[in-house]
Amino acid sequence: MNPSFFGGAAALLVLALWWAGRRKPSPLLRSTDGAAIAALNRAQIFALDRPEVVDGASVAGTPEASPATAAAVAIPDTPVERALLLRRLAAALAQDPATRLEAVSLARAWGHRCTVPLLRRGLRDSDHAVVRESVLAMERFRGRTAAPDPELGLAQLPLPRNVSRTR
Repeated sequence: MNPSFFGGAAALLVLALWWAGRRKPSPLLRSTDGAAIAALNRAQIFALDRPEVVDGASVAGTPEASPATAAAVAIPDTPVERALLLRRLAAALAQDPATRLEAVSLARAWGHRCTVPLLRRGLRDSDHAVVRESVLAMERFRGRTAAPDPELGLAQLPLPRNVSRTR
């Protein structure tokens, strides 16, 4: 046999031993390591699987939109009143958890489509009671979309393109 064959075989053997004995490479940056994020996600999923106890507090007693809350909402008649109520609810979402919960409950009792952006903000809240109330309020808007509201002044759908100009 050719001596270069033995040299090549020896090089492959050394390479295989080196490959088997090397350590797992560390990530280039600590920010690209997703272990902490994965652990947080697992903890949150576990908390969602057991909704009766989250952070030592009972979620089962979370209040739903009560008739008193629904009666407290004066349904705005004019666009100006609607804008004022929306501003008030948006300002309440920037305060303490009890005020945020009350604002989301008010938006749920009002039930108008213009509250959807506020309810989406409530879905990302740090308080689980506010998130739960936002989820319950968003249930009203699931499914088929409603016709455009004439009060909002939404434009008509655009006409189809003229096909004869594209040929």
